[in-house]
Amino acid sequence: MEISKKERMTYIDSMKGVAILLVIFGHSLMSAEKNIDAEFARLLNMVAYVAIPSFFFVNGYLYSHKHSLTPIKTIVKKFKAYYIPFVGFSLFFVIFHNAFVAMHLTKESIYGIKDYIKHFILVFAMHMESELNGPMWFLRVLLIMVCFYVCLDFFVLKIQDRRIRYIVVTFIIAFMYTAGRLQIVPGVYNLNKVVLCISYFYLGVLIREFQIDKFIDEHKVPVILVCMIILLIATFTSWGGVGAKMGVMDLPGQLFGTLGVFTICKYKKISECKALHFFGSASLDIMCLHFLAFKPVSYFFIVSRHLDIENLSDLPILKGTHGMDFLLYDVVALSICCVEFFLRTKVLKRIKRTQ
Repeated sequence: MEISKKERMTYIDSMKGVAILLVIFGHSLMSAEKNIDAEFARLLNMVAYVAIPSFFFVNGYLYSHKHSLTPIKTIVKKFKAYYIPFVGFSLFFVIFHNAFVAMHLTKESIYGIKDYIKHFILVFAMHMESELNGPMWFLRVLLIMVCFYVCLDFFVLKIQDRRIRYIVVTFIIAFMYTAGRLQIVPGVYNLNKVVLCISYFYLGVLIREFQIDKFIDEHKVPVILVCMIILLIATFTSWGGVGAKMGVMDLPGQLFGTLGVFTICKYKKISECKALHFFGSASLDIMCLHFLAFKPVSYFFIVSRHLDIENLSDLPILKGTHGMDFLLYDVVALSICCVEFFLRTKVLKRIKRTQ
């Protein structure tokens, strides 16, 4: 299906904006040690079904077979797109680690010289996660996932029969998902998440490849209703990825929930929403920094409620928060991250002009 760049970018950027808002919203609901004990546990579960999967879906939807015709070139390009931001933001957290510890923002220990050297090496090896930049696992998983699919598509494109080609790919994706569910894939470099999350990426590929967009455009209301019904059933019959158990409805809930978000973003008022476009453009910064951006709100609650300052290290938010407290976390974190994104992009543009 031919999609103009302008048309494609409007609803895709809106979907990225919705997805990052859901990520922040979901993390701000994690008010208990166990997510199933959170005050809004069911809502948290439903948000978790579609937040991160929507990002993988977008990347699959934007995938093109031409990327696989020159796999080395594409992989190098993807490394630049994901590796550089991962290293840049990770170095920020490493450099200021001791300051964050001193301010009680994390429970981790103070780094010595050897620790700094070790973590600098780990950052460049893309093998580093600390408490405050935990959400950055997403970049590592996305990079590995895209590079794997480029290589997979390079080989299966040699199969002339398109139907057989996608039967083969579907079988491989299903096998990977099953291996992830059986927990036989190691967690190193988040490979266990790669095999579980690639199904969302593949859903985006299929939607674009088989022109399901056209059907969605003509039947938005019934598609949304079906997707939301399946998402609600999944939410109330299993605890999903954020809970204690993995239910059989997880995958349908995630896939149809993500498809529902995609369909909603196809509406003109949503697809042309400038605020969502901005959030979508800033999604990388928001993803990497929102745990840190939550901290001013936690500090405010600690001071106003006369709590121990050690509680400031609670992640992602202050444990025991209740009611509508999560809304303050959302507003403040989103504001801080968007200001950072605006200033960072301005500085980079100025640097480019001077070169």
